[in-house]
Amino acid sequence: MIRNYYTESYKSGVVPIVSATQLIDGTVKVIQSTTATSVVNAVPSVTLVLTLNRNIQVGMYITCPTMNPVIGINDHLMVARVVHDTNTTVTLNKSVVTQAGQTLTFFSINQGSWSEYNLFVGTSPGADGSTITTNNNNVSTNTALVLKSPNTLIQAGMNVGGVGVPAGTKVATVTNSSNFILDQAVNIAADIQLVYSFDVLPSISVLTADNETITFTNPAQGFVLPVSVVQITGVAGGISNLVALN
Repeated sequence: MIRNYYTESYKSGVVPIVSATQLIDGTVKVIQSTTATSVVNAVPSVTLVLTLNRNIQVGMYITCPTMNPVIGINDHLMVARVVHDTNTTVTLNKSVVTQAGQTLTFFSINQGSWSEYNLFVGTSPGADGSTITTNNNNVSTNTALVLKSPNTLIQAGMNVGGVGVPAGTKVATVTNSSNFILDQAVNIAADIQLVYSFDVLPSISVLTADNETITFTNPAQGFVLPVSVVQITGVAGGISNLVALN
């Protein structure tokens, strides 16, 4: 249940997409981008001398996932000053150590126009991403699994384990919360213990209004994330039925 103070927002909520490039409001995050090959800064420095690239502008963010240490969005590394001559000389807002030959990405965002949302988690499979049943009908060399009472936590893609279940068996299709199709045939007695689990823990990764990425692990079903969210960059472990409340 969504708490009462979210009721009106929920009525006008939107179903957000998970995207590395698109914001919840449907616009793209990056409005301009370019790349450049890094040079060596063995000692922390605020200066980068690069091959001439006139697309690099003051105010651009810089990221490089292959750098050691990684330069990520949460580092807020930015172009404070730039001079284009024979080379492009960039003055950074803070000093960094860089290695040669890495691809630096420079990009601009229109952060002031981002729409902010509260994000409601509609479905989460539990603290460890697993669930157990002991109320199945017997199955004889078949892929159809029927439960005598429903279990709403079972989702497509979950691993299934139990006596008579071949290793690597997964839930292929959820017909409803009592009827499931497995991806391979099983031979199981009635009412045995079956364990359903994902390969990874439930988690959701978001971009906040402050242009920082945060990952929440094991969010509870019915939980509203405690940050203003502008983008959902990834989900895992059965997180689904998200609602963005503006």
